Amino acid sequence: MSRPAAAVLELLALLAFSSCASLPPAAAPARESRVVIFHFNDVHGKIDGFPKVAALIDAERRQGSDVLVLCAGDNFTGNPVIDQYDPPGRPMLELLNRLGVDLMTLGNHEFDVGMENLKQFAAQARFPLVSANIHPQPGSEIPNLSASRLLTTKSGVRIAAFGLIQIEPGNGLPSTHPDRVKGLRFSEPLATALEMKPLRRGADVFLALTHIGYEEDVKLAAAMPELDAIIGGHSHTRVDPAETVNGVLLAQAGSDLRWLGRVELLVRGGRVVAKKGGLIDVKGLTAEDPEVKAMVARFNDNPVFARVIATAPFAIEGKDALGALMTDAMRAAHGLDVAFQNEGGIRLRRLEPAITLKDVYTLDPFGNQVVEIAMNAEEIRALLRDSFAKGKELDLQVSGLSYTIRTDSELRILGIDLRGPDGRPLAEDRDYKVGVSSYVASSYRFAHRDPGRSLNATTAEALIRYLQGGADLSVYRDIQRAFQDPPGRNDRY
Repeated sequence: MSRPAAAVLELLALLAFSSCASLPPAAAPARESRVVIFHFNDVHGKIDGFPKVAALIDAERRQGSDVLVLCAGDNFTGNPVIDQYDPPGRPMLELLNRLGVDLMTLGNHEFDVGMENLKQFAAQARFPLVSANIHPQPGSEIPNLSASRLLTTKSGVRIAAFGLIQIEPGNGLPSTHPDRVKGLRFSEPLATALEMKPLRRGADVFLALTHIGYEEDVKLAAAMPELDAIIGGHSHTRVDPAETVNGVLLAQAGSDLRWLGRVELLVRGGRVVAKKGGLIDVKGLTAEDPEVKAMVARFNDNPVFARVIATAPFAIEGKDALGALMTDAMRAAHGLDVAFQNEGGIRLRRLEPAITLKDVYTLDPFGNQVVEIAMNAEEIRALLRDSFAKGKELDLQVSGLSYTIRTDSELRILGIDLRGPDGRPLAEDRDYKVGVSSYVASSYRFAHRDPGRSLNATTAEALIRYLQGGADLSVYRDIQRAFQDPPGRNDRY
């Protein structure tokens, strides 16, 4: 029997008496109940808004409403205060526990802290985790994780909820380093969701808590009208007000805890008779919870991250400039001929002139190792073809050469021109020492003879060495080394 099917049978057997551990024992179902669901997603370590969020949620609880707090994943990666903590992610665990989260689905960046740290997080969380399309192999089980859960509110409303995580179409894995999800198998999210339909029976409310992105949530709503609502994440979409697709309410709260989602359900006679949702601007809130405020201040109080390690003559901004800086650092630190950085690994839009250690770890938070691969010009083109195919747009920033991808009107690649730093065509008859992050080495599919070797240093460490070594930062204004002909999307930053 498949894990989702077994989970459904188990849940149906327990519907009469299951309840969420974070909620009080169920009372007899009221004839009419108002359920308020607060939700957030893709916080990425941005914790400064939690004192206001906690105060708002606690105020709603004091009014006597049925209140649930749901988290749609990606709590890590984006703030060194969280990512560089020992153990990584611990501040987020303490804050989510204090907030009284009732249910969380795993996002792809939950795995960035490594499997052992994630298991520790899950074991110490005072709330359950759900994801129906994560299938641990024996010995790789994640504590407190199941396909679905039944939550019972204090007024007796029974809420069945299942979780989903996104996977990449190329490798069938979430968007994290493949080594960090070893021992896990992932099934296709939408197909897996359809196996959850029996949860509708015996529940007053049927929810999906997803980390698959807004467009996939729309597809899920179209395929599964049995759902009352989908609380989503991953695409950082600001859905305000919440939308209705095929009778299903779709909600997502942007990212970085700039907004808090609020969904309200009116339940009567065992079904949802009215629903609405919208976003609350966290910055506009005034009340703060003093205990949570003290926790955040304690976590932020790390003077090491405030140390200025380099000063630029101007702010370095845009992925072309930041990518050039990061790849130049890889080349300089390791004596490489060429270096590449995928744009998804560039997590800031702008470096202020006074560059701190915190800035570096915010710009490059993943802890990826530098991998050296011997490649000739045609193998470099193979890497660029695969990178362009992922989104039909430029993806790799570069040092040591410049390149132009020529396409037709359908964005099919006609050719790739490579030029050395002197502007001349790159020599075709030699191998180059090419540096990439361990994420690119593991996740991109391109033909190359040399399997590569880790240089046992992270890309962030290379950047720190480059900046502290007195690099000339005046060159990173209006710099560009990757081109598309004819030009593609013009929203690059």
